[in-house]
Amino acid sequence: MRGAIVALALLIVAAGSMHAADEPLEEAKALYAAASFEDALVALGKLDASGAATPAALECKVLCLLALGRTAQAQATTAALVEASPTYRPTETDLSPRYLTLFIETRRKMLPGIAKQLYADARDQFRAKDMAKARAGFQAVLALAEDPLLRDTPDGGDLRTLASGFLDLAAATPSLPTALPTAPSTASSTASSSTMPDAAPGVPNAAAPATARAPVMTPPVPIRQVLPRWSPPNLATARREYSGVVRVTVGVDGHVSKAIIERPSHPLYDALVLEAARTWLYTPGTRSGQPIEMDKVLELQLKSSSWPPTTNR
Repeated sequence: MRGAIVALALLIVAAGSMHAADEPLEEAKALYAAASFEDALVALGKLDASGAATPAALECKVLCLLALGRTAQAQATTAALVEASPTYRPTETDLSPRYLTLFIETRRKMLPGIAKQLYADARDQFRAKDMAKARAGFQAVLALAEDPLLRDTPDGGDLRTLASGFLDLAAATPSLPTALPTAPSTASSTASSSTMPDAAPGVPNAAAPATARAPVMTPPVPIRQVLPRWSPPNLATARREYSGVVRVTVGVDGHVSKAIIERPSHPLYDALVLEAARTWLYTPGTRSGQPIEMDKVLELQLKSSSWPPTTNR
């Protein structure tokens, strides 16, 4: 009984604290409506001092600053609002058009960077095998990627694809060893080979414990791998067939970090391939479910009688 009374008392105190935090905001809104902008900022300063400033409080502060002509401060406060609550959007319809324009343009500029940072943090948590936080992070990335300001942009599409891929990996590997792999973090994946090494290069199998399991390797899977068009410069070139090999290094974020021509096909086409490789995107290769940097080799076949150029993936 005594415990219940204590719990009830704590709830009453908490409710009173929440009500107290609401009072300065309501006071500031009333002062703003009365065009007492300086007094409204003083009321909002109580929330800033207590660390209880909500998105609605920051929004009211921006409105006051704009009304007072303090544009630079309004811009900085809007940026702080977007950074603290990137999914926040105004619910009131009668807000200042100047504020709405500032808010929308600030979000448009900041959302890609915020989403990329969330993705990087979630990826690090995935690599540290903190799956609960990783899943929550990737879900937050997906939520931002679906925002109207980000949804139809290249960044939004890439983040949506990568976060979804990592969520699938997290679902497929619910439990992982507690220690990070000590083997080298790179491995090669050729287009013509369907098997992967059972042990890290340079590590004798005999040295491994008898109960050790061979790592499960999966190669990068193309998401966007568009080959350039082959346009022979003259008739003599068009009558010939060319073949070549390009090797790309796919990072843990799915982007190509390096591309080299291992066997030239045609100088004009090789240059186009290296340029196109910068835009390619993959689901990263994994080692025992953990994304790692991995190479992928593409064999190119150029024939004037067929389009597009064929590649042995």
